[in-house]
Amino acid sequence: MDIMYPDYKNSILNVSHTILDFYHVKPKYPSIKVLKEKLDKSVKHVCLVLLDGMGINIIEKHLDEESFIRKNLAKKITSIFPPTTVAATNAVLTANLPYQSGYLGWVQYFKKEDTNLVVFLNKDFYDDSRHFQNNFIKMYLKQDLLYDYIKKSRPEVKTYELFPDFRPNGYAKFHLQMKRLLEITHKKEENFSYVYWTQPDQLEHEVGIDGLSVKEKLENLDQELLTFSNQMNKDTLLIVIADHGLVNVEPIDLYKDEILMSYLLRKPSMEPRATNFFVKDEYKQAFETEFNKTYNKHYKLMTKNEFLASGLIGQKKMHPLLDSFLGDYIAIAISNKFFMFKEGVEFKAHHAGLLKGEMEVPLILYKK
Repeated sequence: MDIMYPDYKNSILNVSHTILDFYHVKPKYPSIKVLKEKLDKSVKHVCLVLLDGMGINIIEKHLDEESFIRKNLAKKITSIFPPTTVAATNAVLTANLPYQSGYLGWVQYFKKEDTNLVVFLNKDFYDDSRHFQNNFIKMYLKQDLLYDYIKKSRPEVKTYELFPDFRPNGYAKFHLQMKRLLEITHKKEENFSYVYWTQPDQLEHEVGIDGLSVKEKLENLDQELLTFSNQMNKDTLLIVIADHGLVNVEPIDLYKDEILMSYLLRKPSMEPRATNFFVKDEYKQAFETEFNKTYNKHYKLMTKNEFLASGLIGQKKMHPLLDSFLGDYIAIAISNKFFMFKEGVEFKAHHAGLLKGEMEVPLILYKK
């Protein structure tokens, strides 16, 4: 299994900082040269399209070399850690790593409310009967996004975001997003647009990365991008990235490991391939010994301090809740296994570990 670490000189985070640099916002991370060169004075419309789960591995597996995506692959870059939607899309949008943004994974533990929260859905992961009046993102994780930085620096630049229909006024199809994006780029104003689409990630979770349906999905996305590129003006730059890739996975039923589970203070959180463990004080050494004895071929176990010192999730200024979000130990997948957090929740492919298939993503650039 090929291990790949994030490269914070050559990642999706650096895409954001290169864009910010173009809009005269002082970047905190290095620019990506090939993108910076495309962002010249002739560009009036910048389109950043993020296709969830479209790693290099599936592009090379399923798309022809003459496809739009492969022909316009400017550079292979990395995701951030953990390479998962909550952490990675928010790294792109906040232009910060999880150390600063506080966005770590699908399930995060909020101490004050004593809940393992599904961050994007604002609900308790383990207890469907709990309902929250407050929106936790607005309360604890709200911060400036790319649009805010751009507006402060260049108020005359209009900004747009196009999301699927899980948001109000969202889009039911990628085709409709691209149709709207084309309208935006034909406006006389200068503008920046961010487009997020849930595929091919959703499909890969269900069927794995090898299936014919994944190939068809990719070809469809590729065709939509090609159609858009044929109709766009010369003053437009199309940037396409992914938040992470996926790899085919096999489950480990954690709950059958009664010894390990008995050491825990609360149920696991974060991600099945980047797992947070809160351990009872008196069992920390026993937990470490037991975990490594059973799982060290599949997971790299780190203490919270080791994890924070590693720089994997950044360093700079720490989010005020980060320390409480993180457990005593973080286990990071280095094989194709994943921990099942709930009975019967199966995945054929997943992400958030350190394999190359999860970490390596495309930077696709097109300008006429």
